[in-house]
Amino acid sequence: MPELRHQTVVIVAGAPGVGKSTVASGVAHALGATPIDIDAPFEPIVPLLAGRPRELVRTAIYESLVAIAEASLSTGSHVVVSAPFTTEQRDSLAWDRLSTRLSSGGGRVVLVWLYAPPESVLERLAARGASRDSEKLADPASWLREAEPEASPTVPHIAVDATRTPEHTAEQVLRELIERDRVAPTHSLSSSSEACSFSA
Repeated sequence: MPELRHQTVVIVAGAPGVGKSTVASGVAHALGATPIDIDAPFEPIVPLLAGRPRELVRTAIYESLVAIAEASLSTGSHVVVSAPFTTEQRDSLAWDRLSTRLSSGGGRVVLVWLYAPPESVLERLAARGASRDSEKLADPASWLREAEPEASPTVPHIAVDATRTPEHTAEQVLRELIERDRVAPTHSLSSSSEACSFSA
């Protein structure tokens, strides 16, 4: 089992359909970390909030997601969180708030951004057949303009090409996490200006 010397929160982000949940599960299993996936606790609840302002719903869901991560950090384990984190990827202030909050619980915070070409993303959405994707697939051009699955985050991150198998992608993520943990023992990636890209 690979080991990290410092307690770490791995934020696995990216557009729907890039394989976040599967990759995050593989990374969490390899690290012996607590896995937290946005879909597991919240997918059954979201339909009940239909008609509520979208931003209010998002704020409540992410507040709960982060609170779960904080509770998991208190056990001393690594934590792997899988969710789009679109706002946090593109807004440095939002990312700073998130990373500061989680690092105050003792964890290093690392953003891992998974990306894939739009056609690959749409194929995966269609293949998984989830009801939550029906609106996206009904008007894929409009959804792609909004989601921008290939738009790189504007905050420090590790970029990983997710076009190959989830197992291959998880291995890439693990290699980079271990290397960063080894060479930068006193600085969290959340405060670094460097981004590292991997291609499958």
